[in-house]
Amino acid sequence: MVENLIHEFSKIPNFDLTQTDKVANQIFNRITFRIAEVSSYKELVCSHFIPATNKAIVDAKRDFQNSKYKGLLKTTDLDFKETLHDTIRLSYVGLFHKLENYINDVVEITELIFNDLMETEGAIVKWAQDKFNFKIKDWRRFYITHKINWVANCVKHKDGLPVKEPIPVGFRHLSKNERIILSKDEFKDDCQSLIEFYPMYLRIMFVFAQHKMVFEEPINEEDYKHSPDLYQKQLATRDEMEKKIHDFINLLKPLE
Repeated sequence: MVENLIHEFSKIPNFDLTQTDKVANQIFNRITFRIAEVSSYKELVCSHFIPATNKAIVDAKRDFQNSKYKGLLKTTDLDFKETLHDTIRLSYVGLFHKLENYINDVVEITELIFNDLMETEGAIVKWAQDKFNFKIKDWRRFYITHKINWVANCVKHKDGLPVKEPIPVGFRHLSKNERIILSKDEFKDDCQSLIEFYPMYLRIMFVFAQHKMVFEEPINEEDYKHSPDLYQKQLATRDEMEKKIHDFINLLKPLE
């Protein structure tokens, strides 16, 4: 994880990750913290919350079997397990908030890094939307972000029912009358997918920032009147960069 981050940060001009550059080091540590935060949250949920919930279910079953009202209450094993399912669903709400905080940090950090290298300050988010129709918080562009956001919204607004539109492709077969059921292993896998996804989002923001840095300053033919070949080469280089970025963004279209 750290090596991947170092590789991405090393592409930025004049960016030094050593302690001699305090701002650079603070930024690097901030991103690293956000990634480590997901890993810690995964362990908290899987090693503490879920075992505690399972123990509570065992205790509840025992109390029910010993209750003098047992004959009056109709219940099933599923009713007890609903507590576990609810714990996992709520864990996705917390996971989405961590994702959202990370994206906010990435936007802020990208602006901070590149502002001194650009003609105009800030607005990389607006640049991405205007030039490439790329909305930074369109969670549907990636399955893992869409899934986490969708589960969180279903829990917060739909009582855990899988009815929030648009529904991720992996959940379209579910009954609309039964709450979403997710396993401990599925939550662990989704946390790991999010950890692997984080550096890619940072890379995407850097691509937009670099594009803004290069393209907001026009290439004037007058400046190359003594080197027309160099002028044409500059234009060709920019056109090639533009095409590569468009091809890259086309791969990130929102999922249907």
